[in-house]
Amino acid sequence: MEAASSWWINSDSYRAATYRPSSAAALPNNTKMASDSTHTAQLTSELYFLIARFLQAGPCQKAAETLIREVEEKELLPKRLDWTGQEHPGTYENLVKLYRHVSPDHLLQVCSRVCPLLEGEVPASVPGLTSLLGAGRQNLLRTSKSCKHVVWKGSALAALHCGRPPEPPIIYGSPPNIVETCSSRRLNGSYRLRQLVPTAVYQHMKMHKRILGHLSSVYCVTFDRTGRRIFTGSDDCLVKIWGTDHGRLLATLRGHAAEISDMAVSYENTMIAAGSCDKTIRVWCLQTCAPLAVLEGHAASITSLQFSPLCSGSKRYLSSTGADGTICFWQWDARTLKFGQRPSKFTERSRPGVQMICSSFSAGGMFLSTGSTDHIIRVYYFGSGQPEKISELESHTDKVDSIQFSHCSDRFVSGSRDGTARIWQLQPQGWKSILLDMQTKLPGKYNPPPLEDKVTKLKVTMVAWDRHDSTVITAANNLTLKVWNSLTGSLVHVLMGHEDEVFVLEPHPFDPRILFSAGHDGNCIVWDLARGVKIRSYFNMIEGQGHGALFDCKCSPDGQHFAATDSHGHLLIFGFGSSSKYDKIADQMFFHTDYRPLIRDANNYVLDEQTQQAPHLMPPPFLVDVDGNPHPPRYQRLVPGREGCRDEQLIPQMGVTSSGLNQVVSEQAVDGSSPLDTMIQRLQQEQDQRLGTNDASAAANTRSSRGSVGSPTEVHSPPNVGLRRSGQIEGVRQMHSNAPRSQMATEGDLVAWSRRVLVPELEDAFIRRQVTWRESKGEEEINIYQSERRRRTLHSLPKESRVHPTAESAVDEGRRSQGNHGYQTRAAMEETSRQSAEAADDDESTSEGEVEVRQINGYSSEEEKEEEEKEPWPDDHSSSSDYSSDYSDWTADAGINLEPPKKSVKVKKKSSGSEEDGEKKREGKKEKKKDKADKDGSLPKKKTPKEKRKRAELQEEGLTLEEWLPSAWITDTVPRRCPYIPQMGDELYYFRQGHEAYVEMAKQKKIFSINPKKQPWHKMELREQELMKIVGIKYEVGLPTLCCLKLAFLDPDTGKLTGGSFSMKYHDMPDVIDFLVLRQQFDNARRRQWAIGDRFRSVIDDAWWFGTIESQEPYQNQYPDSLFQCYNVCWDNGDTEKMSPWDMEPIPDDATFPDELGTSVPLTEEEQKQLLYVPQDGEWGCHTRAEECERIIKAIDQLCTLDVAAPFAFPVDLQAYPTYCTVVAYVTDLSTIRQRLVNHFYRRLSSLMWEVRYIEHNAQTFNEPGSFIVTTAKFVSDLMLAFTKDQSLTDLTPLYKTMKKATFSDSEDEVCVN
Repeated sequence: MEAASSWWINSDSYRAATYRPSSAAALPNNTKMASDSTHTAQLTSELYFLIARFLQAGPCQKAAETLIREVEEKELLPKRLDWTGQEHPGTYENLVKLYRHVSPDHLLQVCSRVCPLLEGEVPASVPGLTSLLGAGRQNLLRTSKSCKHVVWKGSALAALHCGRPPEPPIIYGSPPNIVETCSSRRLNGSYRLRQLVPTAVYQHMKMHKRILGHLSSVYCVTFDRTGRRIFTGSDDCLVKIWGTDHGRLLATLRGHAAEISDMAVSYENTMIAAGSCDKTIRVWCLQTCAPLAVLEGHAASITSLQFSPLCSGSKRYLSSTGADGTICFWQWDARTLKFGQRPSKFTERSRPGVQMICSSFSAGGMFLSTGSTDHIIRVYYFGSGQPEKISELESHTDKVDSIQFSHCSDRFVSGSRDGTARIWQLQPQGWKSILLDMQTKLPGKYNPPPLEDKVTKLKVTMVAWDRHDSTVITAANNLTLKVWNSLTGSLVHVLMGHEDEVFVLEPHPFDPRILFSAGHDGNCIVWDLARGVKIRSYFNMIEGQGHGALFDCKCSPDGQHFAATDSHGHLLIFGFGSSSKYDKIADQMFFHTDYRPLIRDANNYVLDEQTQQAPHLMPPPFLVDVDGNPHPPRYQRLVPGREGCRDEQLIPQMGVTSSGLNQVVSEQAVDGSSPLDTMIQRLQQEQDQRLGTNDASAAANTRSSRGSVGSPTEVHSPPNVGLRRSGQIEGVRQMHSNAPRSQMATEGDLVAWSRRVLVPELEDAFIRRQVTWRESKGEEEINIYQSERRRRTLHSLPKESRVHPTAESAVDEGRRSQGNHGYQTRAAMEETSRQSAEAADDDESTSEGEVEVRQINGYSSEEEKEEEEKEPWPDDHSSSSDYSSDYSDWTADAGINLEPPKKSVKVKKKSSGSEEDGEKKREGKKEKKKDKADKDGSLPKKKTPKEKRKRAELQEEGLTLEEWLPSAWITDTVPRRCPYIPQMGDELYYFRQGHEAYVEMAKQKKIFSINPKKQPWHKMELREQELMKIVGIKYEVGLPTLCCLKLAFLDPDTGKLTGGSFSMKYHDMPDVIDFLVLRQQFDNARRRQWAIGDRFRSVIDDAWWFGTIESQEPYQNQYPDSLFQCYNVCWDNGDTEKMSPWDMEPIPDDATFPDELGTSVPLTEEEQKQLLYVPQDGEWGCHTRAEECERIIKAIDQLCTLDVAAPFAFPVDLQAYPTYCTVVAYVTDLSTIRQRLVNHFYRRLSSLMWEVRYIEHNAQTFNEPGSFIVTTAKFVSDLMLAFTKDQSLTDLTPLYKTMKKATFSDSEDEVCVN
């Protein structure tokens, strides 16, 4: 009992002690702190007990036993007090007995009740969510103060940052990792920029400083990649470097002899390139201002410069366009900063006076689009390793003088003087464009009144994208800016505020809502594109001179500054924050050496005339005003290299010019040689030593770690050879003299100056991230382009890009697949797309070796030229032909019984021939073959040595024989309406537009050697369509096989030949619409009167496809009357394209329609026959075509039973004679001719006779002249021709016997063939 009572007493005392801290607030501070410590210790001991109690009742029995044993050993449980006040260690067992009211889950109950109690005092962010582990407003330790929510206003936020908005995420020093970012988004959600930074923040941007730094207008301004430097290029021939954060003039880059027209900074921030009206491009190192290259490739002013984002190892490109109509691609190395000797140059002068005006690269650098004065947009592609032109887009009708690729996609916008802009996108069906017409008005909204009294013709002056590419902004000469939805082309906002033309649109680097515009009215306006309102406007008012027109404007990469230049030579720096740093600089800043005369060496590098030194090796210059007066010493210290100079070194020595003006001569002179002279002399000596050996020179130009230069001695200065005087460009107010050099500076000053870095380099990590992003974008663009090419669309066809569907999208037309149809727009034709893709791959694989291919076949350009001279098309009235032929022209006029040309026996000399070969040929002409053919028909058709030579030539060139197999276009025996297959005597319409498109495509894809300047439209006046007649056909071996046609002009009224003719060479291309259309087909189509809205059907891949005519417009505006591709149609499956009337058929009343809209209906055999050519009277003589075909088929059957015809009865076995197709272009045989007769393939009798004669031609081409097989082939051909001409014959045998006796009787070794 005693023990029990003592426990109860002690427990009461313990309870009293436990609750005693509630009155501790009245105690002194020390006593209170001791009480708090005791209170915490007591709670800790009780917590141990409750934890042990909780564990013992749960599944963790061993953990509970371990905890109880450990807390008892360390005496961590609540202690027991006896009646005398002495403490005794408590045990877990006694505590359990003492606190019987404490259940095992007591601790859990306490925790579960804390959350609701706290919820009532300080509500959580998520009501009802109870957690002991919450954070923020879910934390159980939260207080009212810690959870106080503050909503910042825009003005308060700006004030908190001294007028500067939060920095963009890209420049954070250590951005959070993706795990932390995702976790934060789950807890707090994401934010939008418009919520974080309201556009009202940009009201706090102000003009920090307006600096006069040039004597003429400044048309170019740009930032470096860090945003810490500003570059200006002026009409005073100078490029200047300024500090962004303080406005200091850091350096002047001299060398140009005319106005600066454009500038560009490399993505690595290692160099700047400036183009000038002096026709040159100068490139300087940004770290040291050393000249790196003088690029001379243009014959007129440079109009635009662009560094390509393309990354291919260390290979980079700089593009330049010129007023001479050329574009040059200069390759350079990112490691060594060396440029190639010669650029890849494209001359795009479609007519005299054409100028290339503007250019823009895609985000990945694989595409470059250019605009020119001939209203053509040209697109170049870099995915194949070298630049190549892939498209010419002619949607605009006036010059294209503004063009801009989007920031992150394959779209670009073009602006033209025709009053329209177009948003172009590369899609699977080709280049499509969305028209933006400057006359468009906002529907149902207020539109500003037009300035019709001031503007006679609307012109687009500038185009731009917002940062997210969601909108396109255009500026027009009616002083309005228009904001367009880039996906739909709908007008979103009309921005009014300028009072003169606007030529500058600059988007914010990361805020898609902000746009800067600058105009000739002197206003620079900050726009909110989301709301379509003006945020802030700045007016460039120059005291005493009126306003200065703003010519250029750029925003820094971090968005904190933007710079503008004006017509008076000023640089204007705008930004957030304080202008105190800019107050420390002068309003006029020139170097006293800016306008000193220069001398040039043979390589066009420059030296300062007075000091005979390269400008970047000269000592730090003095800062002067526009009149040449030196600034006070406090300003002189702002010149790089003069920061640590003593005061006496900052006072220049003054002189008087011949005109009586003061000028800076040098620093105050001192006795003795100065350290600077010693430094300059040493640098010159080192330079001369480097010039002595090429190795040392190369080492001096090699830059480690992305080309960084440590000191000027590592930079190769221009050699001092072949000096010539430049134009007399005098300095600021005639500052030049021949005063001696003398400087006062310490060695330390000179070393510090020589190692200065004017433009900071980018961090390696930033460059790696940037290169990775650009490479990924480049790969994405390559994939898009290759995917598009595999589908065989026409975006790479310059002339085809003239198509303008109703929705104002320039859709390049699809082309047939496998030569069976004229268009490829049906999505259901998967097999067609697959075959076309294979064909495209084949074209790509053979395009590299086309020059060699022509030489193999004996058709190199030189040989072609010889053939032109020796074997021209025999027509006195023809224009000079590019091609040769072995056939005579037609001797009669338009008569229907024309005979085919006779084959003139001409032996072509092979380049591989020798004297021995020639001797064999002569012997072959004198004697006939003595070997008799076996009964199985195995005649000696080919000479083995010739075949071996051919095979060896092919193996040397790396070509396979399978590539030479003839195409279906040549071997097809079934007549088809499309593609057109030429036959002798065809009367047809020739469409110049389609032929031009074919020539351009063949040139672009390098399919064969072709000279566009030698095409017929350059030799004679050709209308958009001409009525012609085929008077000569010849095929050329090659990849692919080419058809050479001689076309004679035909009088449509009399049907007689007019005497003129021209020749052309072409082949069936899946990417080109037929430009030769049979006269009969054309006349039938012209008789139909199509109207807008009419339904039609068309044959594609032997099936009917249905569509509707939407509109009619000329394919090219210069040919308004041409019917070629004149209808815009919409197929039932939704596709739209251009169609010609002869490709469309009316829908009969009994037509069969597809079960599902947008699909096709198979073409029946009867319908196929109705679409084919109908022979005219007399074309098959006195009989019908059916009668003649049946008669000749019987004759061929008779002939094939004779041994003499055995070698020609069936196609040549290409397995036995694999090189046959590499020699013979047009393969034919008796069985092929028979099958074509069965199918009524030939349109007239003369077409059949032309092919029969090719049996002899092929044998003579492949075999040795005079050989027995050649004689036999001639006999078979003559026999068939004689039978065909005499329509009274029905039996071949008598004629055969008569001709055999006449042919073979003169040989003593006559071969018995019967």
